[in-house]
Amino acid sequence: MKIVLSFMLALTLLDAKAVHITHYTAHRPLCYDHTAILRTFDRDGQHMQLTVDVKTLHTSIQPAAAPGGHPCAPSHYTRLLAKAVSAPWPLTNDGITHQHGGMTLTTDLCPSSKRGFERRLYRTLIDRFPHPVPVTLFVSGRWIAHHEKALMQLRRWEAEGKLALTWGNHTYTHPYHPGKPLEHNFALSEGYDLKADTLKLEQTLLEHGITPSIFFRFPGLVSDKKSIETIQGLGLIPIGSDAWLAKGQQPTEGSIILVHGNKNEPKGVDMFLKMIKTLQSCPILFHIGRDCKRTHTL
Repeated sequence: MKIVLSFMLALTLLDAKAVHITHYTAHRPLCYDHTAILRTFDRDGQHMQLTVDVKTLHTSIQPAAAPGGHPCAPSHYTRLLAKAVSAPWPLTNDGITHQHGGMTLTTDLCPSSKRGFERRLYRTLIDRFPHPVPVTLFVSGRWIAHHEKALMQLRRWEAEGKLALTWGNHTYTHPYHPGKPLEHNFALSEGYDLKADTLKLEQTLLEHGITPSIFFRFPGLVSDKKSIETIQGLGLIPIGSDAWLAKGQQPTEGSIILVHGNKNEPKGVDMFLKMIKTLQSCPILFHIGRDCKRTHTL
């Protein structure tokens, strides 16, 4: 029976990849009650919309509403967005870098065609904590293109109720030019279209049957005022980190922890796995937007 259920789950995940998304369009958020509309698109010919609950920060896919709506009133979502994009605009690590209570685990999946997948990271979380274990993924499209099996494994753990995943946006291409100064690198690269690349990643997730969240992480944590305004215009909340473990930053209460799930920085994963040996329960490890007990933590 277990083999049959696993086979049926695999077929379901494969079918989700066949979704066809067209006419993908970004909108400045318009609200209906407690819901803000962020995107409209056609999914296999049906007109749909990506929305966010302005109280819980959870996104969902719904049939498109009739034209209308109104500017969003002040809410948890609008206040957090305003905080995340406010001045000053540092070159590195802008956005939300700390929150109240616990520690937020974020794992980046940057492009890595030759490197593998930090299965041990997610497997240890599953083995150690009550299910579902909350984790935020900041995923890039080029990682997805080279690691379909790893993506399927993450989705399988999610479907089985072992992981509660928040799918954050790390752009599709995640540009990087070795040796170039930060002012002309990553999302600040010459000729790079940040808006188009961000929306391409969202569309790719939808084509795989995954609902994108409202959380965004700049490649390399590098940004400027213009790029922050671009992400703000898309209704996304930039997330930084005050505990990038591989860089030697030590987490404290409220830290947003950054490790890589693509074997780019095994040192950071080693440090994290050593650290969680002292943790006893799931509420210590939040993911952005939700934890084991509350609807949001930011």
